[in-house]
Amino acid sequence: MNAFNSKKPNSHSPTAKKEVRLNARAVSRGIAVGKIICLHGRKRQFYKINLEASKIEREIRRFRAAARLATRQLKKICTDKSDSTKANIFDAHLLILGDKSLHSKIETNISELKINAEWAVKIVTDDYIGKYKSISDEHLRERYIDLEDVAERLLTALGGGGKAALSLEKNSIIVAKEVMPSTLIELAESQPLAIITENGGWTSHTFILAREMNLPAVTGVKRILRRVKNGDEVIVNGYDGQIILNPVEENRKKYQIAAGEFQRDKIAGGETAKGKLLTLDGQEIKIRANLDLPKGYAEAKRFGAQGIGLYRSEFLFNQFKGFPTESEQITAYRKIAKLAGKEGIRIRTFDLSVEQLADGTEEREKNPALGLRAGRLSFSHPKEFRVQIRAILQASTENNISLVLPMVSDVAEIRRVKKIIESEKDKLKRRKITFGNPRLGAMIEVPAAVLTIDEIAAEVEFLCLGTNDLVQYLLAVDRDNEAVAEWFRTLHPAVLRSLKMVLQAAERRKIPAVVCGEMAGSPVYVPILLGLGANELSMNVHSMPRVRQIVSKIALEETRELVKKLEICRTADEVEIAAAEFYREKWAHLFPDEIFPAKNKSKK
Repeated sequence: MNAFNSKKPNSHSPTAKKEVRLNARAVSRGIAVGKIICLHGRKRQFYKINLEASKIEREIRRFRAAARLATRQLKKICTDKSDSTKANIFDAHLLILGDKSLHSKIETNISELKINAEWAVKIVTDDYIGKYKSISDEHLRERYIDLEDVAERLLTALGGGGKAALSLEKNSIIVAKEVMPSTLIELAESQPLAIITENGGWTSHTFILAREMNLPAVTGVKRILRRVKNGDEVIVNGYDGQIILNPVEENRKKYQIAAGEFQRDKIAGGETAKGKLLTLDGQEIKIRANLDLPKGYAEAKRFGAQGIGLYRSEFLFNQFKGFPTESEQITAYRKIAKLAGKEGIRIRTFDLSVEQLADGTEEREKNPALGLRAGRLSFSHPKEFRVQIRAILQASTENNISLVLPMVSDVAEIRRVKKIIESEKDKLKRRKITFGNPRLGAMIEVPAAVLTIDEIAAEVEFLCLGTNDLVQYLLAVDRDNEAVAEWFRTLHPAVLRSLKMVLQAAERRKIPAVVCGEMAGSPVYVPILLGLGANELSMNVHSMPRVRQIVSKIALEETRELVKKLEICRTADEVEIAAAEFYREKWAHLFPDEIFPAKNKSKK
């Protein structure tokens, strides 16, 4: 057993309690002081849990159920004998998965170390992988990759082989290579204090969610899991990105005061909004909420939200560890729709990637952003897509619900969905089940949609501008890749022109267009959006008070003047310089600390 423990990746952490400072990139504001908990895994994220003796037998049963599930998944893949290479590879994986000694060692670790199944799988497979990597024969040495795949499949299956008790100790700060949105939602009830990761960008779904939760977060720390261990004390500064490991007493006391103030402000929140949100020259701007969980809407409404501009239904997929049933979806949609009331809710159909599928039978894609995701994935899983359509139709009875299609790139996709909707309505009629008539909208987030925006606008009843993906696809910059973060330029001329094209198309067709990406929740970008023609903004809850403050203290006429100056710029640098000059001249009292940092463009 000691040999297994020596293989833990955290063994490289510093043993001395010397204060260490690390620089990171702030992606969610705030300050926290707490104890580190290390997360591992790619699809099924986990950490070490010490179990009571009474729970050991149940945990072993959970592991056995997961092993059976993983075996069934592999056998399903192996039934296709047309590809002999693929079949041989997965046959080898089946042999590894069926190895009785592997099972025995994992169960022994659960029992003797009193740990959760995920951690037992990790330390046993880490030990085997270490031995494979030390073999001199190159062919045999590379077999460790097969073992890594089997380990990952087991860990994923543990998500469907009985639920683990994912609850953090008080004052925990999550540290991981990256944190999946589904994991963060699972851990939200434990109220973690902050997040530190190696990978992830400002517009990644995890950090969008962190900002909605008002959870401090920093990213971009290379090999972070090698630098820390569970239980280390740490300070996270989500304002300037600094991390302090093992802080000295003086710094601990200083930051505990700041962290306490942040928590008090977090609880107090902003002032309750009153009346319509108007610019200085009397133009109404509607603020809506981006939500994943119903409990956030009460606070959103207090801040002046007029309905839910974007409900990301894929978080139901994460919550249920796979496609939720029709009844589960109906219940969830009705619950949140009733909270939104007459202001309504726009439900985006599952925006998933292949790697997020629960059964693990899909092959890993080399470029997921350009692969089988969002609407494309829905079309490739017609049964599950039709279940979601039926659920939304039924939930729309007596509720103001709209349906949004993600990642639309062709009018044909919209027409295809319309046929599916009509088909499902006919089926519900025959079964004498009541349903509503949700409005249909399209997410505009790829260049093809921008260039065919008039045709798309003619087919739908509203548009949603997803600025995060739109910037990514327009500039060919992975929004989660730290190596290219400096090329993610939200104020690139191509982005501004695209936004204007979409907003003007909506105006010509007399249909609503809501901006629901990160630009909408950024006080710095809001004046530019208004000047481009936006009058509906949907954002995370905690962005609302600051955005309301900005909108109420500027004139729409001024924002149009600003955009005219930006439209003659030829580069992103020129746009940022021109915008910063305008803000200093007109609105210095509103933006004391937020004028486009020259050397830190990706933080905006």
